[in-house]
This record gives sequence, C-alpha cells and structure tokens, in this order.
Amino acid sequence: MGTVEVAERLAPYDISAVPELRVPDRVEGELVERAATLLTVMPPNQERTTIEQLLAPHEPERGRRAVDALIAAGFAAEDDRGHLRRAG
Repeated sequence: MGTVEVAERLAPYDISAVPELRVPDRVEGELVERAATLLTVMPPNQERTTIEQLLAPHEPERGRRAVDALIAAGFAAEDDRGHLRRAG
C-alpha cells in the first residue's frame, strides 16, 4: 500500500483534532502522539493492550507509559474492562 492510499484512507478522520499533549519527561512524546492518533482513527473502546502492542510491540513498558500519559493528560479514559476511549 502506497502513501497515497494511506492518505486517502485517513482523509475521513480529523487527525488535526489531536491536541498537543504535555507528557512527563520519562515518556516518549512521539509514542504518546501515535497513541492519541490511534484512539482518534480506530473504532471506540479499543482494548488498552491492543494500543500498547501497536505502539511498541517488543517493548510493552514503553506502550504502557504512553497510554498512561494519555490518561493522565485527560485525552483518554479507561473503563473497568481495560478498554480505552477518547475523553471529552
């Protein structure tokens, strides 16, 4: 799949709606931005572990920290079943 096809597939989603998030120094800002984008374009109520694995498939702690940062920033909320959704 080329870049053009990816751009066309993402066109219906407003990725610009992902605000700039402040993250702690110990968290990689790029991963947090990717997590925010995933929550924006993926169907709602994704399992937290799915997002974490997509972010850092071989380093689960990095993905966990990025998702924790999204939740702490108020961008995402986690329910009691471990599903994430965009907050607000």
